[in-house]
Amino acid sequence: MTERPLRCFLLAHQSPQDPEEIVVDHLAELGELVRACGWEVSGSQILRRPRLDPRTFFGKGQLADAADQARRLGATQFVCDDELSGSQVRNIEKATGLSCLERTGLILTIFELRAKSREARAQVELARFEYELPRLKGAWTHLERQVGGVGVRGGPGETQIEVDRRMTRQRIGQLKKELTHLERVRETQRQGRAPGIPRIALVGYTNAGKTSLLKALTGEGEPQDMLFATLDTTTRKAWLGHDPETQEPRHVLVSDTVGFIRKLPHQLVAAFRSTLGEVRTADALLVVADAAHPDVEDHLKVVGTTLRELGCAEQPRLLVLNQADRLTPPQRLELKRRHPAAALTCALTKEGLDDVRGWLLDLIPGPAQPRELEDWEREEASAAPLG
Repeated sequence: MTERPLRCFLLAHQSPQDPEEIVVDHLAELGELVRACGWEVSGSQILRRPRLDPRTFFGKGQLADAADQARRLGATQFVCDDELSGSQVRNIEKATGLSCLERTGLILTIFELRAKSREARAQVELARFEYELPRLKGAWTHLERQVGGVGVRGGPGETQIEVDRRMTRQRIGQLKKELTHLERVRETQRQGRAPGIPRIALVGYTNAGKTSLLKALTGEGEPQDMLFATLDTTTRKAWLGHDPETQEPRHVLVSDTVGFIRKLPHQLVAAFRSTLGEVRTADALLVVADAAHPDVEDHLKVVGTTLRELGCAEQPRLLVLNQADRLTPPQRLELKRRHPAAALTCALTKEGLDDVRGWLLDLIPGPAQPRELEDWEREEASAAPLG
């Protein structure tokens, strides 16, 4: 008998300044994140409140009504789109009798499910410990002091929370040392790659089609229609054609990287420093976006903001509007008007790939020519992706 998936009830706060359509879009994305964990969404509610309650974030009456509705729908857990403190989560759970998870914890859970390699698992574990460390306060209701004595670590009178903090900090230190070693290994691998071959990084919002484009360009890759399907960087060689002057075959190394998302937890950005190093050290970027997504412009702003945070503002880049086969002719014209330098592609039908290869071929003789930044590269995302 298969175990029934966890049923969740989604909550989002709306202040008087927040347009309702944006909050609705954010709730829809939160539902995708929940389903990426293998859980079910039983319902959702937008809680409107001009001022936040410092103890429970939402109002007590609002939480009581939401809890009643969640129980009627069979939900056992709240998932909140907003970032809550540890004490706020505990107060919500105490007031409603339902478990509570906020957005950052949800994304960390997805990363824990997806991590396969030694490096990815260590990165996610580090992010989890750094997320939990400031939340240990109040996690224990028993604060009796341990009995001190000879051979007892922590000394006389050490509380359980002090023990947990000490052990957590020790594990964080161990993970940072391990990741420093793995980062040196990765750098050695980069230096050992064939000299003279440009390195290209695929970047973009999660589930935008980066792995599909990698497969279309290189013949390798396993695309999956899910958020954060890629955590480990994959690098493959792509053949571009022949140099128009020398007729020599031309290749590039293409790296698939972890996707970005609105309010990407800063613990994950810091922990994935070595993985994102493939982006910082790339000769150029292919910024992949789902052209058919209704929030494609907001996704591009999140990507632009994240790239600036990573120190990648100066690299040459091509905007690749993928899944163009799902666009109507008027939508195609509008996207070309907004992004005249972009390549409209479909990784499945290979549409537009010659445009991408042609742009990459132009990079090989030397650095790209200076270019004007587009609006999505200059503008800040409405919600900063780094928390």
